[in-house]
Amino acid sequence: MKILLVDDCVEIINILASLLEVSSHETDKALDGIEAVELLRKHDYDVVITDSEMPRMDGKGLCQFIRSELPDLFVIGISGSTQSLDKLRAAGADVCFAKPFRIDEIEKAMETRFHSWPHAPAVPAGIHDTQRQPGRFGAVARP
Repeated sequence: MKILLVDDCVEIINILASLLEVSSHETDKALDGIEAVELLRKHDYDVVITDSEMPRMDGKGLCQFIRSELPDLFVIGISGSTQSLDKLRAAGADVCFAKPFRIDEIEKAMETRFHSWPHAPAVPAGIHDTQRQPGRFGAVARP
């Protein structure tokens, strides 16, 4: 699965990227919403994981952009502030997690989404399932 990570804290996106890449996900990184929008215009992503508070364009603005331009894109919001999580939800984030969170919570949210998502022809690679089919996300059936 291709994931765009957006956070102004380099350490957080590097840790997230490392943990997600262990599960065979491909990640790109952006330090704010403006960089994220530029990447979203150039590349296709299955998921965006975005922080709320960032310079130039915050997570709320990024969520609003995604909902207007890429309404089917799955968005996970993250923040250390309950108030910021509420703003992300109101702006269109599909699911939100308070920092600190566990990586398995993120993985579970993606698994749940892509098992129930009607537009996905297959379960994304990296999602552990014994009945995966070949498809858009490069998933292959396990023996």
